[in-house]
Amino acid sequence: MGSGGFAFAAGSAFVGACVPHGLAKPGPDTIGKKYGALRFLHYSGYWAGDETIRGFSQLHLHGTGATDYGALTLAPADATLATPFDEDAYASEFAKKSEQSTPSYYRAHLDRWGVDAELTASAHVAHHRYTWAEGSRPRVVVDLTRVLPPGTTEERTLTQAAPDVLNGKVRIKGEMSDGFGGNVLFFELRSSVPFASVTPQGDEGAVLDFGAVTTVSLRVGLSLASAAGATAALDGEPATFDAAREAADAEWRTLLSRVTVYGGSDDERKTFYSALHHAFLMPTVISDRDGAYVFGGQARTAPDPTLSDFSLWDTYRTVHPLYALVAPASAAMAAKSLVRQAEALGGFTRWPLGTGETGTMLGSPADIVVADAALRGADFDHARAWALLRERAFATVPDTMMGTRRSSPSYRTLGFVPSTEDGRSGALTLEYAGADAALAAFAERQGATADAEALRARSRGWRKLFDPALKVVRPRQADGTPKPGEFDPLSWEDFAESSALQNTWGAPHDLDGYAELFGSREAFVSALEQFFDATPAELDALAKEPYELRYFPNDHFWAGNEPMLHAPFMFAQAGRVDLTAKWSVWTRNRHFSWKPDGLPGNDDGGTMASWYVLAMLGLYPLPGSDVWVLGSPGFPKVTVNGFTIEARDLSAENTVPKSVTLDGVAVEGNTLKHAQLKSGSTLVFQMGAP
Repeated sequence: MGSGGFAFAAGSAFVGACVPHGLAKPGPDTIGKKYGALRFLHYSGYWAGDETIRGFSQLHLHGTGATDYGALTLAPADATLATPFDEDAYASEFAKKSEQSTPSYYRAHLDRWGVDAELTASAHVAHHRYTWAEGSRPRVVVDLTRVLPPGTTEERTLTQAAPDVLNGKVRIKGEMSDGFGGNVLFFELRSSVPFASVTPQGDEGAVLDFGAVTTVSLRVGLSLASAAGATAALDGEPATFDAAREAADAEWRTLLSRVTVYGGSDDERKTFYSALHHAFLMPTVISDRDGAYVFGGQARTAPDPTLSDFSLWDTYRTVHPLYALVAPASAAMAAKSLVRQAEALGGFTRWPLGTGETGTMLGSPADIVVADAALRGADFDHARAWALLRERAFATVPDTMMGTRRSSPSYRTLGFVPSTEDGRSGALTLEYAGADAALAAFAERQGATADAEALRARSRGWRKLFDPALKVVRPRQADGTPKPGEFDPLSWEDFAESSALQNTWGAPHDLDGYAELFGSREAFVSALEQFFDATPAELDALAKEPYELRYFPNDHFWAGNEPMLHAPFMFAQAGRVDLTAKWSVWTRNRHFSWKPDGLPGNDDGGTMASWYVLAMLGLYPLPGSDVWVLGSPGFPKVTVNGFTIEARDLSAENTVPKSVTLDGVAVEGNTLKHAQLKSGSTLVFQMGAP
């Protein structure tokens, strides 16, 4: 799911093996005859349209819009291998029909070398098993130079510690991590059979010769903290390929079985569970088995796992609220990790990758993630988290790290970020407003009433960007006048990866504001409906374009990017659950499937996939709150950790909730509190035709 697609609709999904939140993500890195290694198709290293595997690297991101990791490549070959570090000297074509992929296992046959390559993983160990034909002379390349472009590697070392053991390290400087100096990866490789020989290739790696065997298993212990951590991973995690695969499979089955689906089509169930799996590929555990980790240049230790690889501008909208519903331990682990990062850096991160902060994207999304986790009941130190969040939210100087609150002083005094201060001022204003709404709710829960009132007032400042004549938000100067020059509401200028028109719906925390700005809730609904009504024709027109062009963004509801993900559910917030049903069902059917092109855009750490899971449950979060907005369930019955959702009389025609009850009591309005979604309770949607 999402391993293919093209241009802005490429899912960039990780294909390989891992456990939930696992650091070790061994997977194939591919290249194709038609598009080569075109970067926007290979953010995760793999694209479904390729026919050549370049090797199997040990670390990957999932669904991102930039390349990083893809380092420490292993590649099986044979005695005909020559100049192994020349470009693609060890690459091999493979038949797509030979591929097998589950959450815990990957397999492909490498035609050039006649090798069956299998991968599995535990939290800190990548397992490889290579099987050659009888009579082959097995070789395995260990390449320390290969990394997903445009990345580089430095400080490469590789030594033989025993007849079947290699130790080493490599500094990975990827497209994002290069900004803080990159991540140092320590590793230890243990082989199931002794090496017949190890041929070093300078500081680039080595070629391993295994003599006359047909099957070799390699375990690669990984650590972003120390060489000792890599050794401890091998000593403490499953010792054989089959044991690791069995344990990983059991871990995924236990997690995914927290949600049990009854009914629906086979395709819907495949898509649903594929999507749920995506939600737990990131963030990634960066601490060793003993809790040791490095962040911001500091060596630290925590009593439980520490996560990084947070695509927060994306994931705060869907992934983290989904954790609160399906896996509360993941919600708590994420919040604790973000607090630890803030303690290390003196401010909250936006896009931490491995051991550092990249400064990618915008706003203060960590505020929303931590507040959301607290408000939905995750178990962590709420008081400590609030103290750190408050310190940055009310600071009188810009954030000194990488800009989490870089425009805060102007935003606090004016209520918006002026266009003269930031090139994405409109988007920043809306992001800060959403963060302040989340912090206001958190402050109120902490008993900080005055802070809550101040933050709530700030969260309404986005209204000052609204143009009453054009009915869109637009960038403004510090004196409140529009930014000089021609204004195009379809332009991305002053916004992030979307237009002024698309960002107009970017304040779901402030429905009263929309009613005021549009004149009434009915007028707001009418304008939002026009926005959606224009979308199908735009997509139909794009579908007639050449392949390379048909996957570009459309001008109205663009399901492939984050600023609009909540928009279908704003109808229900405004009292029109029938329109939420219409457009959420349309989006599910038009844009999502379990196939390679089954996501409408980069999955961004599971963000898009989580949208589908939530839409199929008929529950969508208001981020940074304890509120769930009711939608249109896609299955007749689902249980989530003992909480039951029923959609009675659901059919292709009956997609609109006509009434909703919780434990037999009518639900007033179209929202529920998180505490109401408890084990043993039943939410019943009585479905009917539009």
